[in-house]
Amino acid sequence: MAPRLATPAPIWWHQRSVLICLLFTLIVGTLAFQHTSPLSLGVSPYDRNFLSGVNAIETIAGTSSRWTRSVADLHLPRLGAGAAILNLGLLNSGPDGTADPTITLWNDRQPMAVFTVARSRSDARHFMLLLPPSLDSLIRIRINSTLMSIPSDPRELGVVFQTAQLTPTIDGQRFPPPLSMAALVGLALLSYGALRGADMGERMSVGLALLVTAGTVVGIAQRPLDVLPFLNRLCALAGLVCAAIWLARWIAPPQRHGGQLALDRANLPIYLGLAWWMMPLFQIVLTLDGARNVTPHPATIIIGAGTTIAALGALALRSVAAQRGWSYRQMLIAVLLGGSLAHTAFMIEFAFTRSASDFWIHFRAARDVIRDGLPLYNLAGIADNQFGFSYKWPPLYAAILSPFARLDGTAVLAGHRIINSLFLGTTAVLLVRRASRWPIAVAILMLFNFRPATDTIAFGQVDIALLLGATLVLLAALRGRDGLAGAVIAFFTLIKLYPAMLFGFFLVQRRWRAIGGAILAGVACTALTITVFGWATHWTFLTQVVPLLGGGGGSGTTPWIENQTFSGFFSRFFAPKITSEPFGTPLISGATYAFFGLSLLLACALALPRMRANGDNRAIWKIATPLQFSLFLLLTVLAVPAAWMHYETVIILVFAALLLHSDAPLPLGRAIALVTAYALIAYGNQWSFTESAISGGIGVLGYSYKFYGQMLLLGIIVAEIWHDMTVARVAALVQLPRNA
Repeated sequence: MAPRLATPAPIWWHQRSVLICLLFTLIVGTLAFQHTSPLSLGVSPYDRNFLSGVNAIETIAGTSSRWTRSVADLHLPRLGAGAAILNLGLLNSGPDGTADPTITLWNDRQPMAVFTVARSRSDARHFMLLLPPSLDSLIRIRINSTLMSIPSDPRELGVVFQTAQLTPTIDGQRFPPPLSMAALVGLALLSYGALRGADMGERMSVGLALLVTAGTVVGIAQRPLDVLPFLNRLCALAGLVCAAIWLARWIAPPQRHGGQLALDRANLPIYLGLAWWMMPLFQIVLTLDGARNVTPHPATIIIGAGTTIAALGALALRSVAAQRGWSYRQMLIAVLLGGSLAHTAFMIEFAFTRSASDFWIHFRAARDVIRDGLPLYNLAGIADNQFGFSYKWPPLYAAILSPFARLDGTAVLAGHRIINSLFLGTTAVLLVRRASRWPIAVAILMLFNFRPATDTIAFGQVDIALLLGATLVLLAALRGRDGLAGAVIAFFTLIKLYPAMLFGFFLVQRRWRAIGGAILAGVACTALTITVFGWATHWTFLTQVVPLLGGGGGSGTTPWIENQTFSGFFSRFFAPKITSEPFGTPLISGATYAFFGLSLLLACALALPRMRANGDNRAIWKIATPLQFSLFLLLTVLAVPAAWMHYETVIILVFAALLLHSDAPLPLGRAIALVTAYALIAYGNQWSFTESAISGGIGVLGYSYKFYGQMLLLGIIVAEIWHDMTVARVAALVQLPRNA
């Protein structure tokens, strides 16, 4: 029977759901704004969400403080539509003989007050200002200050800012800010629309939309400074997701298969392209909302504009294409592929112009040993900060670099980048050749529009080589060459350690030749490095460097936003400051080990070979071997204590395995989850959605956006493997009676 296009649910059901979301949001949102506490802003590393035009943090009169410049801006979210009282704590800490600063306060470009701040060595003076009602969601205060001159300090110094408190009047808090309520309502309705677009059930969509709203409302009531500044952006994000889903469904409609909507895999390039280009569009939205330093690169904007114009042209020529026997979807796929390849080429070219901090760490370590006779490992530097700028890998990689240690480093870096680019192209060719249909080949090529990969080229890292190695391991495993697969894993394990997790796949499958190949390769590589550096260097690594690297919640993890593992995600909620320094507590350590153990146990359970009776002998169910292997590969960058964003380069193979897994239609919800995971992981790095300063609040959740993509990917792989196991089990039950 031919598949039929999905029909929408009855309109009254949609209307009832929308009404439920609307009424719930209006009621709980109004209650939340009426029960918020006064906003109190002090000086901290995270005050830059609200304060600009100020100098670095200092301790003045025993309090964290900032000197303002001649013009400082204070933006605070409103807690009500009516009047409010602003209390500013300012301190004149200038030396004797300097004039008291004169302050002019502006509210929305209207002058509100002019006063001087008398000198005080201890306590700040508090100035209270009555702010008029407004429909806006923000209070914008500008602090103009006359400057004082201190000979030993070249900075602009106006007045010392210490605190700000915003309190609505009794009448002012009676009604919420209209724009804030509109954003909250929009978040609820657009979340519902996105979930329905992903083919989630009506009741589940309403329930999750209300859950999102309730969580946001609780945040507004309990921690308004952490939530309200991001409310407009959350609404815009929900709107972009909703629009992208329904646009993709309009261009390439899903079809009804087995009682659910499913997407023909030939349409995946359209969904992949739309998901990826929503990311720079969100950056533009953030910029329009006042975020700093998150605007897409001009080349990305130009390529995106060209791709959009060409896509609109393809859609406009639908009737012409039909008359000539063309498919406008094929035209659109070609356009999206062109945009993807153009952006990949731009990112690789841009990578060649960037600094390569990681390469210089490794190259200088090899040069120090070969040319200057220094030790390979700086134990004091590693002990001070294992995420710092000391070489801490096993000796093998330094041994590989040692023949080039006496050459010009810039020439070696250029060669390193060229080799990485060639490795990336080789991997693409190997994976595309396995595609059974040209749209899947196109989708695989689009995967390489992958920022972590080009960051690998820029930094001088080895993750592209790891990607190629993992691809060769999988191809060897599929062809029964387990010894070769084990040797490749051993080689890369002796470079970066964490690929050792891939042995789990072969151990669970009882493919012992992989272990034999690994032992032989390990002995050969160790003999090479002993020849170059001697045994003492290896002994130092094993007995002194490895213990310094630590484990999951001690010094082995960090809350820095580049760490997109579970450990990094979890530690960001507890760290006093988000930096690249080691951080850990017993709670973080326990959670990290628990996640690692449970995820590895899950991978092992799903990778177990299934046996069934088959006449006179027994045969192995070969279920989703590439996906089983990819599950272990994903865990190498998800479950370890620390993995930077460029480590995620190897996840290209995970996406490719999913695309190559089957030609059967993909359930719509799973397809949308897949392309969402791709967009989150493939686009951007730690600075793409982060303003000029690391902020707290709900921004901490945003820093883990690539972690969310990995978790989505984990769920998709588990669902695909489970589906295969279920199908195989049903087939076995059908065949067993015939063979009895």
